[in-house]
Amino acid sequence: MALTRIPQQPQPRAKAVFHLAQAFQLTLATSLTTSLALPTSASDANDTIISSDHLPEVSVEEHSWSLSTIHSASSQLNHSADSAEVLWSVPGAAVNRNGGLTGLAQYRGLSGDRIHVTIDGASIVTGGPNAMDAPLSYVPAAMLDTLEVTRGIASVSQGQETLGGHINARRHLGAFTQKDEFELQARLNSDWQSQNQGSQSSLQLITANQNHKLGISGNYDQADDGQFKGGSLDTSEYERRRYDAFYGYQHGDNQVTFTAGKNNTGRSGTPALAMDITAIDSDLASLEWTGKLGDVSFSWNSSYSNVFHAMDNFSLRPQPMMGARETLADGRQITHKIMFGLPYNEGLINVGADYSDSQHSATVTNPDMPLFEINNFNHATRSITGLFAEWQQQNGDWRWEAGARLNHVDMDADEVGAFFGMGTMGMMNMTMMTNMAGMLALNFNHSDRSETYHNRDLVLKGSYQLHPSVRVHTGLSSKQRAPSYQERYLWLPMQSTGGLADGHTYIGNLDLDSETATELNAGFDYTASGGFVSLQLFYREVDDYIQGVPYTSSGMPMTDNAVAMFAAMMSGGNPPLQYANIDARLFGGELSYGYQFSNHWSLAGTLSYVRGKRTDEQDDLYRLAPLNHRLALTYTDNHWQLQLVSEVFDRQNRVSHYNSETTTPGYGLLHLFARYAVNDNLQLRAGIDNLADKRYQNHLAGYNRVGGNEDIAVGERLYGSGRSAVVGATWIW
Repeated sequence: MALTRIPQQPQPRAKAVFHLAQAFQLTLATSLTTSLALPTSASDANDTIISSDHLPEVSVEEHSWSLSTIHSASSQLNHSADSAEVLWSVPGAAVNRNGGLTGLAQYRGLSGDRIHVTIDGASIVTGGPNAMDAPLSYVPAAMLDTLEVTRGIASVSQGQETLGGHINARRHLGAFTQKDEFELQARLNSDWQSQNQGSQSSLQLITANQNHKLGISGNYDQADDGQFKGGSLDTSEYERRRYDAFYGYQHGDNQVTFTAGKNNTGRSGTPALAMDITAIDSDLASLEWTGKLGDVSFSWNSSYSNVFHAMDNFSLRPQPMMGARETLADGRQITHKIMFGLPYNEGLINVGADYSDSQHSATVTNPDMPLFEINNFNHATRSITGLFAEWQQQNGDWRWEAGARLNHVDMDADEVGAFFGMGTMGMMNMTMMTNMAGMLALNFNHSDRSETYHNRDLVLKGSYQLHPSVRVHTGLSSKQRAPSYQERYLWLPMQSTGGLADGHTYIGNLDLDSETATELNAGFDYTASGGFVSLQLFYREVDDYIQGVPYTSSGMPMTDNAVAMFAAMMSGGNPPLQYANIDARLFGGELSYGYQFSNHWSLAGTLSYVRGKRTDEQDDLYRLAPLNHRLALTYTDNHWQLQLVSEVFDRQNRVSHYNSETTTPGYGLLHLFARYAVNDNLQLRAGIDNLADKRYQNHLAGYNRVGGNEDIAVGERLYGSGRSAVVGATWIW
């Protein structure tokens, strides 16, 4: 089965296809020529496409409105159950890893809410205040079809808040046939790895003809604690079940897809956070409709997600001295988006509107004390109404895109409170704690919690065909992002920070302004017979960047004493931080390259670098990936493929002092993989991760928060997985 990324509404165009000698996937590949016609939507532009299909042949088609090189990488390099891990193969991308199923996407130094992540084009809510169910955790790696990453500046049509970039994960949803008769399609996938005895299994059954397809799928992932050289990663086990049903209809230019699913995550460790997952119960649904009205193309997408999330600090780890804590949280989101593409003067104008409405609540309890209760968040709401327009045009060797977006963001939250029971707990008087928390709650409840932000995005991108083998790119944007609900409404010093995992307690700020990022992007693509080089450089100034700063006195001693007391209790003595607007700068770039030496041998690699620092003070930004390089040497012969992969990470000594970030040394890893295509329907896989059994610490792995482990102390950065055998198979019939 070949994989080809094709625009939703194809138009006549010259195709650019780079076949890798009927091989399995290279780490990166690029198109060899550039096509000339315009696509029907901006979503077809500037994507990095990562394929997870496990069958032998791959072809990569460059989109006709390509303002940067399109790459393809294989998720076969990922043996984690978490789709986010695939991002390590993308130039400029990385993963903030808080647990086996908790990977937060990072791109060019920004992560969390600054990156717009969608699944099959639809947004999804995270249920917990620490993003334990990060968006990509809702797509098991075994069910991932493509992971599309916009390289450089995202178009305004791609999402409401894309200050840090845009990522879209698409799942396997089967294919229509060319016949009237229904045919049965099935896909069975299974993988196993030794370092944590982890397994990922999925089954998909589909019946389809040329107009209809109806399918169901199921996925099960599980693992025990992971191992590293010389020790065990306690509380890193996980368990997840995912079930989906979907229906698709196509006729002429119209295609409709409806999906409904349920995600159940069981006890899963997040050792970089203060609690672990005990349950995530999510109901998910989406509707996507694309078509044409005469010469006008249109797309509609609606989605619904409802998440119940439970977590605690005693089921999977030794209970800390502060006592048992359990948090029950929920999140709900509804989104709608409609877009029209109007041909104009050999170009295209996209206009549209989108709306999202989300709500979050979280309550902290102590199972040993029935009267203990903290309203962490109480119906914190965030709704965005957006309008956008963009114009794509081609004039000779020039191509350009201009876009503008307006976002109206409304935020609010209900009143909060806390009660710690009666008597004493250790050295703490419960009545005193209740009174001090009540004072902070009273200050919050008497404040004006509602706020409206009027934000705008402006984008200008262009490219020029300098030579038949060289195309240069440039882009300029100014984008804004309103604060998250955690950044505004965290009223009591706690670690509910969207997955920062720095061990500090934070307090929100009702006076936050929106972030404003101005970015310049430039680069070139060079293609020649059998090879390519692609370079992208960027420079980004962020005014009113939101991060924690040391808490300053409010002028009210009782309030300041309460903040200091709860911060000390919740974080083991670390001083409290408060969200504030600062100024920041990020810059760097990515180099990707590849060469096909012969019908059997090929080489491909990426080099990524980002630097982030404050400009209002002497400090660096928190949790940024160090300079890193990936290189894959691939040998292919008939049904076989052998691949040796090298990963090298530089030390990271440019760290943030405001949250006590520690440096990490550099390291290198080697991985060896083999794949054998028995026939067109069956593929077998085997390999060894971390071939030399290297003991290393990934800078984005977070710090250990689990006590009682003799192999790694509390507060020490988590270690990466040791040597691990991996085996797998995919059967399609």
